[in-house]
Amino acid sequence: MDELKRINAILLAGDRRASVQVRDDNKAFLLLKDEPLLIHILRALKQSRFVRNIVVMGPADRLSETLSRYADQLSGEGKIQIVEQRDNMIDNFKVGYVSTLGLPETTAFADLRGTEYANTPALVVPCDIPLLTPWEVDEFISQSNMHDYDYSIGITSEKVLSYYHPKTDQPGIQMIYFHLREDLWRQNNLHLAKPLRFEHLDYIEKMYEWRYQTHLFNVLRMMFALLLVSWRFMTALRVFALLQLSLYYDRHGRPNLSKSIRMHAPLETFQRGVGNILGARTQLTYTHLGGAALDVDHDENLDTMDTLYNDWMAHQQSLRGTQSD
Repeated sequence: MDELKRINAILLAGDRRASVQVRDDNKAFLLLKDEPLLIHILRALKQSRFVRNIVVMGPADRLSETLSRYADQLSGEGKIQIVEQRDNMIDNFKVGYVSTLGLPETTAFADLRGTEYANTPALVVPCDIPLLTPWEVDEFISQSNMHDYDYSIGITSEKVLSYYHPKTDQPGIQMIYFHLREDLWRQNNLHLAKPLRFEHLDYIEKMYEWRYQTHLFNVLRMMFALLLVSWRFMTALRVFALLQLSLYYDRHGRPNLSKSIRMHAPLETFQRGVGNILGARTQLTYTHLGGAALDVDHDENLDTMDTLYNDWMAHQQSLRGTQSD
Protein backbone atom coordinates (compact mmCIF):
# COMPACT_ATOMS: atom_id res chain seq x y z
CA MET A 1 0.00 0.00 0.00
CA ASP A 2 2.96 2.37 0.52
CA GLU A 3 3.34 2.80 -3.23
CA LEU A 4 -0.32 3.79 -3.63
CA LYS A 5 -1.64 7.32 -3.42
CA ARG A 6 -2.29 8.41 0.15
CA ILE A 7 -5.93 8.95 1.09
CA ASN A 8 -7.60 12.06 2.45
CA ALA A 9 -9.77 11.70 5.56
CA ILE A 10 -12.99 13.24 6.86
CA LEU A 11 -13.43 13.56 10.61
CA LEU A 12 -17.11 14.04 11.49
CA ALA A 13 -17.39 16.22 14.60
CA GLY A 14 -20.82 17.77 14.10
CA ASP A 15 -23.40 18.19 16.84
CA ARG A 16 -26.66 18.70 15.01
CA ARG A 17 -29.30 16.24 13.75
CA ALA A 18 -28.89 12.58 14.88
CA SER A 19 -25.75 13.37 16.87
CA VAL A 20 -25.60 12.07 20.44
CA GLN A 21 -24.19 14.27 23.17
CA VAL A 22 -22.44 13.02 26.29
CA ARG A 23 -22.32 15.17 29.42
CA ASP A 24 -24.39 17.77 27.55
CA ASP A 25 -21.58 18.47 25.11
CA ASN A 26 -20.33 17.64 21.64
CA LYS A 27 -18.31 14.46 22.12
CA ALA A 28 -15.42 15.86 20.07
CA PHE A 29 -14.58 18.24 22.92
CA LEU A 30 -14.87 15.88 25.89
CA LEU A 31 -11.58 15.44 27.73
CA LEU A 32 -9.67 12.19 28.03
CA LYS A 33 -6.33 12.47 29.83
CA ASP A 34 -6.69 16.26 29.62
CA GLU A 35 -7.04 16.26 25.83
CA PRO A 36 -10.23 16.50 23.75
CA LEU A 37 -11.30 13.29 22.03
CA LEU A 38 -10.88 15.18 18.77
CA ILE A 39 -7.14 15.59 19.39
CA HIS A 40 -6.61 11.90 20.17
CA ILE A 41 -8.19 10.97 16.83
CA LEU A 42 -6.45 13.64 14.78
CA ARG A 43 -3.09 12.58 16.20
CA ALA A 44 -3.71 8.97 15.10
CA LEU A 45 -4.70 10.12 11.61
CA LYS A 46 -1.72 12.44 11.32
CA GLN A 47 0.65 9.61 12.25
CA SER A 48 -0.85 7.15 9.78
CA ARG A 49 1.33 6.19 6.82
CA PHE A 50 -1.66 6.25 4.48
CA VAL A 51 -3.51 9.45 5.43
CA ARG A 52 -2.62 12.68 3.69
CA ASN A 53 -4.93 15.64 4.43
CA ILE A 54 -7.80 15.76 6.92
CA VAL A 55 -11.08 17.68 6.68
CA VAL A 56 -12.84 18.24 10.01
CA MET A 57 -16.59 18.89 9.82
CA GLY A 58 -18.13 20.56 12.88
CA PRO A 59 -18.65 23.90 14.69
CA ALA A 60 -15.86 25.81 12.95
CA ASP A 61 -15.09 28.48 15.55
CA ARG A 62 -14.81 26.00 18.41
CA LEU A 63 -12.78 23.59 16.29
CA SER A 64 -10.36 26.33 15.27
CA GLU A 65 -9.82 27.37 18.88
CA THR A 66 -9.23 23.77 19.98
CA LEU A 67 -6.81 22.94 17.17
CA SER A 68 -4.88 26.13 17.84
CA ARG A 69 -4.53 25.23 21.52
CA TYR A 70 -3.22 21.72 20.75
CA ALA A 71 -1.23 22.52 17.60
CA ASP A 72 1.95 21.02 19.07
CA GLN A 73 0.21 17.63 19.20
CA LEU A 74 -0.63 17.66 15.50
CA SER A 75 2.67 18.14 13.73
CA GLY A 76 3.56 16.16 10.64
CA GLU A 77 2.81 16.05 6.95
CA GLY A 78 -0.60 16.87 5.57
CA LYS A 79 -2.90 19.74 6.40
CA ILE A 80 -6.00 19.93 8.56
CA GLN A 81 -8.89 21.89 7.07
CA ILE A 82 -11.89 22.95 9.15
CA VAL A 83 -15.26 23.21 7.41
CA GLU A 84 -18.40 24.53 9.09
CA GLN A 85 -20.95 21.79 9.79
CA ARG A 86 -24.22 21.44 7.93
CA ASP A 87 -27.56 20.35 9.37
CA ASN A 88 -27.10 16.58 9.24
CA MET A 89 -24.49 13.86 8.96
CA ILE A 90 -24.97 13.08 5.28
CA ASP A 91 -24.61 16.74 4.26
CA ASN A 92 -21.50 16.97 6.43
CA PHE A 93 -20.15 13.92 4.64
CA LYS A 94 -20.91 15.29 1.17
CA VAL A 95 -19.37 18.69 1.85
CA GLY A 96 -16.44 17.07 3.61
CA TYR A 97 -15.83 14.78 0.65
CA VAL A 98 -15.97 17.67 -1.82
CA SER A 99 -13.40 19.47 0.34
CA THR A 100 -11.04 16.45 0.33
CA LEU A 101 -11.00 16.75 -3.48
CA GLY A 102 -9.62 20.29 -3.18
CA LEU A 103 -12.81 21.77 -4.61
CA PRO A 104 -14.78 24.73 -3.17
CA GLU A 105 -17.21 23.52 -0.50
CA THR A 106 -20.03 25.13 -2.47
CA THR A 107 -19.51 22.57 -5.26
CA ALA A 108 -22.64 20.42 -5.61
CA PHE A 109 -21.88 16.81 -4.73
CA ALA A 110 -24.38 15.51 -7.31
CA ASP A 111 -22.63 17.40 -10.11
CA LEU A 112 -19.50 15.30 -9.58
CA ARG A 113 -21.12 11.97 -10.45
CA GLY A 114 -19.65 10.50 -13.60
CA THR A 115 -16.56 12.73 -13.41
CA GLU A 116 -12.90 11.82 -12.88
CA TYR A 117 -13.52 12.03 -9.12
CA ALA A 118 -15.83 8.99 -9.06
CA ASN A 119 -12.98 6.59 -8.23
CA THR A 120 -11.43 8.74 -5.51
CA PRO A 121 -11.97 7.24 -2.03
CA ALA A 122 -11.92 9.00 1.33
CA LEU A 123 -11.51 7.67 4.85
CA VAL A 124 -14.39 8.62 7.16
CA VAL A 125 -13.96 8.62 10.95
CA PRO A 126 -16.27 9.75 13.79
CA CYS A 127 -15.16 12.00 16.66
CA ASP A 128 -15.75 9.57 19.54
CA ILE A 129 -13.10 6.84 19.16
CA PRO A 130 -10.12 8.25 21.12
CA LEU A 131 -8.38 4.85 21.41
CA LEU A 132 -7.82 4.83 17.66
CA THR A 133 -4.18 4.21 16.74
CA PRO A 134 -2.29 4.96 13.51
CA TRP A 135 -1.52 1.23 13.26
CA GLU A 136 -5.22 0.34 13.07
CA VAL A 137 -5.83 3.06 10.50
CA ASP A 138 -2.98 1.65 8.42
CA GLU A 139 -4.20 -1.92 8.81
CA PHE A 140 -7.69 -0.95 7.72
CA ILE A 141 -6.60 1.05 4.68
CA SER A 142 -4.03 -1.52 3.55
CA GLN A 143 -6.58 -4.36 3.80
CA SER A 144 -9.33 -2.44 1.98
CA ASN A 145 -9.69 -3.39 -1.67
CA MET A 146 -10.69 -0.17 -3.40
CA HIS A 147 -10.07 -1.66 -6.84
CA ASP A 148 -12.98 -4.11 -6.62
CA TYR A 149 -15.20 -2.36 -4.06
CA ASP A 150 -16.76 1.06 -3.56
CA TYR A 151 -17.15 0.85 0.21
CA SER A 152 -15.07 -0.80 2.90
CA ILE A 153 -16.54 -1.12 6.41
CA GLY A 154 -14.20 -1.99 9.26
CA ILE A 155 -15.13 -4.87 11.57
CA THR A 156 -13.48 -6.42 14.62
CA SER A 157 -14.08 -9.79 16.24
CA GLU A 158 -15.56 -10.34 19.69
CA LYS A 159 -12.47 -12.42 20.39
CA VAL A 160 -10.35 -9.28 20.04
CA LEU A 161 -12.75 -7.01 21.89
CA SER A 162 -13.18 -9.40 24.82
CA TYR A 163 -9.94 -7.95 26.21
CA TYR A 164 -11.83 -4.70 26.82
CA HIS A 165 -14.88 -6.33 28.44
CA PRO A 166 -15.59 -5.76 32.14
CA LYS A 167 -13.70 -8.09 34.51
CA THR A 168 -14.51 -9.07 38.08
CA ASP A 169 -11.85 -6.67 39.36
CA GLN A 170 -12.10 -3.82 36.87
CA PRO A 171 -14.55 -1.96 34.61
CA GLY A 172 -14.67 -2.39 30.86
CA ILE A 173 -16.66 -1.77 27.71
CA GLN A 174 -18.82 -4.45 26.11
CA MET A 175 -20.67 -3.69 22.89
CA ILE A 176 -23.49 -5.35 20.99
CA TYR A 177 -22.24 -7.65 18.23
CA PHE A 178 -23.44 -8.80 14.83
CA HIS A 179 -24.17 -12.52 15.24
CA LEU A 180 -22.88 -14.03 12.01
CA ARG A 181 -21.99 -17.60 11.13
CA GLU A 182 -18.23 -17.11 11.19
CA ASP A 183 -18.00 -15.11 14.42
CA LEU A 184 -19.46 -12.29 16.49
CA TRP A 185 -18.43 -8.99 14.93
CA ARG A 186 -18.51 -5.32 15.86
CA GLN A 187 -18.46 -2.51 13.30
CA ASN A 188 -15.29 -0.62 14.19
CA ASN A 189 -16.21 2.93 13.04
CA LEU A 190 -13.72 3.09 10.15
CA HIS A 191 -15.11 3.63 6.66
CA LEU A 192 -13.36 3.92 3.31
CA ALA A 193 -15.68 4.96 0.50
CA LYS A 194 -16.02 6.19 -3.06
CA PRO A 195 -19.29 8.03 -2.32
CA LEU A 196 -19.93 9.10 -5.91
CA ARG A 197 -20.42 5.41 -6.72
CA PHE A 198 -23.26 4.97 -4.19
CA GLU A 199 -26.78 4.71 -5.58
CA HIS A 200 -28.42 5.24 -2.17
CA LEU A 201 -25.96 7.34 -0.19
CA ASP A 202 -28.68 8.87 1.98
CA TYR A 203 -29.39 5.47 3.51
CA ILE A 204 -26.15 5.75 5.47
CA GLU A 205 -27.75 8.42 7.61
CA LYS A 206 -30.91 6.36 8.10
CA MET A 207 -28.82 3.40 9.25
CA TYR A 208 -26.93 5.74 11.60
CA GLU A 209 -30.13 7.16 13.06
CA TRP A 210 -31.45 3.62 13.65
CA ARG A 211 -28.12 2.32 14.97
CA TYR A 212 -29.46 1.43 18.44
CA GLN A 213 -30.91 -1.84 17.23
CA THR A 214 -31.67 -3.17 20.69
CA HIS A 215 -34.61 -0.73 20.61
CA LEU A 216 -37.54 -2.64 19.08
CA PHE A 217 -39.01 0.51 17.50
CA ASN A 218 -35.77 1.14 15.57
CA VAL A 219 -35.65 -2.49 14.44
CA LEU A 220 -39.18 -2.29 13.03
CA ARG A 221 -38.55 1.11 11.41
CA MET A 222 -35.56 -0.22 9.51
CA MET A 223 -37.37 -3.36 8.37
CA PHE A 224 -40.42 -1.52 7.05
CA ALA A 225 -38.31 1.20 5.45
CA LEU A 226 -36.36 -1.39 3.48
CA LEU A 227 -39.54 -3.06 2.26
CA LEU A 228 -41.15 0.22 1.27
CA VAL A 229 -38.16 1.20 -0.85
CA SER A 230 -37.91 -2.03 -2.79
CA TRP A 231 -38.65 -5.74 -2.55
CA ARG A 232 -35.12 -6.37 -3.82
CA PHE A 233 -33.99 -5.76 -0.25
CA MET A 234 -35.57 -9.03 0.88
CA THR A 235 -32.18 -10.77 1.12
CA ALA A 236 -30.83 -8.01 3.31
CA LEU A 237 -33.99 -8.06 5.39
CA ARG A 238 -33.74 -11.82 5.93
CA VAL A 239 -30.14 -11.55 7.21
CA PHE A 240 -31.07 -8.55 9.34
CA ALA A 241 -33.94 -10.51 10.94
CA LEU A 242 -31.65 -13.47 11.66
CA LEU A 243 -29.13 -11.17 13.34
CA GLN A 244 -31.84 -9.74 15.56
CA LEU A 245 -33.18 -13.17 16.50
CA SER A 246 -29.74 -14.50 17.34
CA LEU A 247 -28.98 -11.45 19.44
CA TYR A 248 -32.34 -11.73 21.22
CA TYR A 249 -31.83 -15.34 22.24
CA ASP A 250 -28.23 -14.72 23.26
CA ARG A 251 -29.29 -11.86 25.55
CA HIS A 252 -32.06 -14.04 27.04
CA GLY A 253 -29.90 -16.98 28.06
CA ARG A 254 -30.39 -19.24 25.02
CA PRO A 255 -26.85 -19.40 23.55
CA ASN A 256 -27.37 -22.70 21.72
CA LEU A 257 -30.48 -21.45 19.94
CA SER A 258 -28.71 -18.17 19.19
CA LYS A 259 -25.79 -20.04 17.59
CA SER A 260 -28.12 -22.26 15.58
CA ILE A 261 -29.87 -19.21 14.10
CA ARG A 262 -26.68 -17.37 13.19
CA MET A 263 -25.45 -20.38 11.21
CA HIS A 264 -27.95 -19.18 8.56
CA ALA A 265 -26.38 -15.70 8.41
CA PRO A 266 -22.93 -15.92 6.78
CA LEU A 267 -20.71 -12.86 6.61
CA GLU A 268 -20.74 -12.87 2.80
CA THR A 269 -24.55 -12.60 2.69
CA PHE A 270 -24.52 -9.80 5.25
CA GLN A 271 -21.88 -7.98 3.23
CA ARG A 272 -23.92 -8.35 0.04
CA GLY A 273 -27.09 -7.24 1.82
CA VAL A 274 -25.50 -4.00 3.03
CA GLY A 275 -24.24 -3.43 -0.51
CA ASN A 276 -27.74 -3.90 -1.91
CA ILE A 277 -29.16 -1.36 0.52
CA LEU A 278 -26.56 1.27 -0.35
CA GLY A 279 -26.23 0.43 -4.03
CA ALA A 280 -22.46 0.04 -3.74
CA ARG A 281 -20.00 -2.85 -3.94
CA THR A 282 -19.35 -3.37 -0.25
CA GLN A 283 -16.53 -5.11 1.58
CA LEU A 284 -16.20 -5.92 5.28
CA THR A 285 -12.58 -5.36 6.33
CA TYR A 286 -11.14 -6.92 9.47
CA THR A 287 -8.84 -5.13 11.92
CA HIS A 288 -7.42 -6.77 15.02
CA LEU A 289 -6.38 -4.02 17.48
CA GLY A 290 -9.78 -3.01 18.87
CA GLY A 291 -9.39 0.68 19.64
CA ALA A 292 -11.47 1.89 16.70
CA ALA A 293 -14.46 -0.16 17.87
CA LEU A 294 -14.57 1.44 21.32
CA ASP A 295 -16.70 4.57 21.03
CA VAL A 296 -17.91 6.98 23.69
CA ASP A 297 -21.68 6.57 23.74
CA HIS A 298 -22.14 7.04 27.49
CA ASP A 299 -20.50 8.70 30.50
CA GLU A 300 -19.41 5.29 31.72
CA ASN A 301 -17.46 4.62 28.51
CA LEU A 302 -15.41 7.77 28.98
CA ASP A 303 -14.77 7.06 32.67
CA THR A 304 -13.62 3.54 31.85
CA MET A 305 -11.29 4.76 29.10
CA ASP A 306 -9.78 7.29 31.48
CA THR A 307 -9.14 4.59 34.10
CA LEU A 308 -7.68 2.01 31.72
CA TYR A 309 -6.21 4.24 29.02
CA ASN A 310 -2.56 3.37 29.62
CA ASP A 311 -3.22 -0.38 29.80
CA TRP A 312 -5.42 -0.42 26.70
CA MET A 313 -3.02 1.64 24.61
CA ALA A 314 -0.12 -0.57 25.72
CA HIS A 315 -2.16 -3.63 24.77
CA GLN A 316 -2.70 -2.27 21.27
CA GLN A 317 1.02 -1.52 21.03
CA SER A 318 1.75 -5.15 21.92
CA LEU A 319 -0.56 -6.34 19.12
CA ARG A 320 1.29 -4.33 16.48
CA GLY A 321 3.74 -7.13 15.91
CA THR A 322 0.96 -9.44 14.72
CA GLN A 323 -0.38 -6.91 12.19
CA SER A 324 -0.21 -7.88 8.54
CA ASP A 325 1.29 -5.15 6.31
